[in-house]
Amino acid sequence: MRSKRTNSPVRSIRAAVTVVCAAVLGAVSGIGSVASAAPVGSSAPGGVLVSEQGPLDLWAVPTAPAESATLIVAYSFGNRIPAGVDPARTVGEPGPVNEALAAAVVAARGDRAVPVYAQTEIAEVLKQRYGMTDVISIDPERAADGTLVYLSTDGVAAQVATLRGASVATDAAAVVAFHDHQWRATKTTAKHGFRAFAPEGVAMPDQYDPQSGQTWTTSPLLYLPTDYLGRLALLR
Repeated sequence: MRSKRTNSPVRSIRAAVTVVCAAVLGAVSGIGSVASAAPVGSSAPGGVLVSEQGPLDLWAVPTAPAESATLIVAYSFGNRIPAGVDPARTVGEPGPVNEALAAAVVAARGDRAVPVYAQTEIAEVLKQRYGMTDVISIDPERAADGTLVYLSTDGVAAQVATLRGASVATDAAAVVAFHDHQWRATKTTAKHGFRAFAPEGVAMPDQYDPQSGQTWTTSPLLYLPTDYLGRLALLR
């Protein structure tokens, strides 16, 4: 069990960054104002964007029972780059966050044989640690010079939609993603035609990895501003 002392600094930083980002988003987007609506002690962030049409929800993720999913889509978050390798050419090792995301996939799937579409770092853990031989790995492409082409959240969702084909229209996608990424991951999955939701009762990892090979995933201070801008774009 994680201690409150361990979580408290991350939660404090997350809350502070959330309020600042909400204010900035309101200023740059032309939204009328920003109000602090989350009660003290709530798990919800404290910045609520308000437009002439009412509040814009940038935080609440739709949920549904995991058992209702016809597929699981798992988005990676960071990695670990071994010493001596070129990060431009190496996907990297999963690291603790993607290991936790793999565990969340296992919890969401239970003993059902629903298909799992997972980014490389998560798929590797599912195959090696959990013996999940039927997971579909969503991998980055490579440029002509052999370097990796960054695979965005939208790029993952697009690949899964292509693989599902006509099934997208009736699919129910349980989205597994890092806590601060899940709103955008779920919304992006839905943008590609899925009914997307967070699986109820399945905890998502929320502790950043300071040793991540992707600098922007090492702390909420570095990650949240970009994520919130991405969220705002999805509302348009």
